[in-house]
Amino acid sequence: MKRPIFIPLAGMIVGMAAAGSFGYYLPAYLLYILFALLIAVLFIRSKQLFGALFFLFFVAWGNLSLKQYLLPELHAQHIANQVSAEKIILEGVVAKRPEATVAGSRIYIDTERIYKGRSSQAVTGRILVNVGEGSPSCMTGDRVRLLARIKRPANYGMPGEFDYVRFLAFRKIYATAYLPKASHLVLIKSGVGHPLQRRMDLAAKRIGEFISLHAGKEGGILRALIVGDRGGVSKDLEDAYTRSGVNHILSISGFHLGIIALCLFQVILFASRLSTWFMLHANPRRFALLMALPPLAAYLLLTGSAPATIRSFIMIAICIAALSLERETETINSLVLAAALILIGSPAAIYDISFQLSFLALWGMVVLTPIIMRPFEKLPEGGLRWGLAFAAASCGAIAATLVPVAFYFQRATLTGLISNFLIVPLMGYGAVILGVAAIPLCYVASPVAALLVKGAAWLVGISNITVIRLAGIPILPAFSPSWPEFALSLLLLSALTFIESRRRQLAAVAIIGLSLVLMPIIRHTRHDERLTVTFFSIGQGESTLVTFPDGRRMLIDGGGTYRESEFDVGGRLLVPALRGLGVDRIDYLVLSHSHPDHILGLKEVTAQFPVGEFWESGRNGDSSDYRELRARLGANGVPVRVINADTPPISIAGVSIEPLAPFTGGTGASGAQEKSVNEDSLAFRLSRGTFSLLFTGDIGIRTEETLLGARRCLQSKILKVAHHGSRHSSSSGFLRAVAPEVALISAGRGNRFGLPHEESLQRLESMGISVYRSDIHGTIELSSDDKGFKVVSLDGQRHFR
Repeated sequence: MKRPIFIPLAGMIVGMAAAGSFGYYLPAYLLYILFALLIAVLFIRSKQLFGALFFLFFVAWGNLSLKQYLLPELHAQHIANQVSAEKIILEGVVAKRPEATVAGSRIYIDTERIYKGRSSQAVTGRILVNVGEGSPSCMTGDRVRLLARIKRPANYGMPGEFDYVRFLAFRKIYATAYLPKASHLVLIKSGVGHPLQRRMDLAAKRIGEFISLHAGKEGGILRALIVGDRGGVSKDLEDAYTRSGVNHILSISGFHLGIIALCLFQVILFASRLSTWFMLHANPRRFALLMALPPLAAYLLLTGSAPATIRSFIMIAICIAALSLERETETINSLVLAAALILIGSPAAIYDISFQLSFLALWGMVVLTPIIMRPFEKLPEGGLRWGLAFAAASCGAIAATLVPVAFYFQRATLTGLISNFLIVPLMGYGAVILGVAAIPLCYVASPVAALLVKGAAWLVGISNITVIRLAGIPILPAFSPSWPEFALSLLLLSALTFIESRRRQLAAVAIIGLSLVLMPIIRHTRHDERLTVTFFSIGQGESTLVTFPDGRRMLIDGGGTYRESEFDVGGRLLVPALRGLGVDRIDYLVLSHSHPDHILGLKEVTAQFPVGEFWESGRNGDSSDYRELRARLGANGVPVRVINADTPPISIAGVSIEPLAPFTGGTGASGAQEKSVNEDSLAFRLSRGTFSLLFTGDIGIRTEETLLGARRCLQSKILKVAHHGSRHSSSSGFLRAVAPEVALISAGRGNRFGLPHEESLQRLESMGISVYRSDIHGTIELSSDDKGFKVVSLDGQRHFR
């Protein structure tokens, strides 16, 4: 067989996908049975049977290799078994260099002991500590102590959500903690473990400070390029690099290591050729190849030994070994071998996005570049052909990663074709080489190192200006592929790689390509004429998507958080969920009131989706979040419609929307400003046939009493419980008037407000109302037709009624 390594690699990937994506685990004994059958088949000498069993053996191996991460057997002393509502004192050793985030940092700690009162207990296992503000001064190997509440990591339960629990499990992290400030971390003793990595961390800190001193405002980008510290890169600038298709340049990956390895090889080769004796008695080329590895390994440690960087180093080491042995290598075989070795050594790498995209980009360049260059084969060697080859390689990498990038990030761009021509030479061949060259010189010749850093910073400055301008180029139309489309894109690349017959290859490419084009068209044109309400599990906030029978969409609120340091709810949760549900336009954007937990996510929504109309109560005050949202809507020419109790019913696709509040007099004017905004929430009743749903925003008992006195029709099958289940809402009289069969409560898991309140839950239970909570059931979907309605959880597709 021409590519024998592909069989075990394909088997491992199938087995890993069954475990990691579908939660299907094979019994451990199956591996031993398959191994015994493999040995038995050797005596039969059947190639087909041996090949099939060989493939199945690696399917089982790949499946079980991930099982140890996803279904771990945690012993009693593991820190994940110390989950408690009370804070405890935790002591351990910093396992790796702290990672800077937008406002705070992340610290990985190998736990040793916990203290509860006067007693202590030995514990084991790694924990992730999220720091809300600041970066700690500790290094790898430092023993530290902190006071925090231990939690098990959990996903929000949103469709299309990044699987955070799986992400941490693949790093053998099953417990997390939160620290408000980095200053709350107490250093007990320095340097008790990881001595080599600690020295490298100290060196990286010194180099980072040297870069910041001499690079000025470009220091943040340059630190990311040289030592892997992305804490100084602003969100706006990082978004610009993402939109222009060159965000990969900010991460230390195979591209960086490849450039550094090439430079090291050339420098060592040049130096070795200066000695006539060495030229006569040794092989300078082989010597230069092998001697490039130790400094490359040192740079790996200097940048923090990130998993993606380790994998890049392994691949380069394989290539160097092959070249030094002067073995003829087939590029695809080398790529497949590198992938197989990495997955054998680190099975969890299969779900690392950087691993997937880097290998797909290389695969695309290897397979698609020759195809793109076929019309130009007769061009003479020279600058034109080199430029076309570079463009073809960029096209190949972008084409191979276009669907996967859209799958993971809900955005795709062709701007990268232009950006790679401009940014790669500036940053890769310019700033990276100058910056890395400055590393040893900052110890022995700091004036020279400073000049190199300033030169690198100048190139970064040009790159930043270029990227900001390129980021203005519109991205591709919204394209959010499902996993079958992702699989089809891989199958298409496989057909171009492994089918040798040109006729069969063209037939396979035509069939797969047509399926890839038609699948999203079919998915987006299907309408079942049901009324669907998707109640998002968006943390301690609220957001609901209504899909009308004719396909039009209404988004009510966008979630958010009162803590400015926490991640962007709109960009990280709401936009991916909407894309995953096939939303490409918001016809009606509705804001119940302007509190952060309802409005913040809408800012990113308005940046990503066209909006038809904006509905509000007209009582949203003058907060900065509200002003920013209105400014964005105004810039896009979105009409604004003020809705209150005096507004007549509105009909959309046969669905009646009856506004109920706020009243023109204002129900909360006499109270505190915070309560007034809640009481003046936009509330309305949505009905179609026998189905009805009451949206209440964050109204309290005062508004409920006003609604009861106004004698408006409140009876509804579904009640969206006001104010996340607060005891100051959902009074008994109001619940009797609504008489719902189902109540929906939006609340964040383990939120600090203690919502929903036990008193509210008891009132609902006493009336026989079925309660569904986002903190327990995840995202809830209600769908209604002429026969009734059903309730389903989108987190695992659990059917409730």
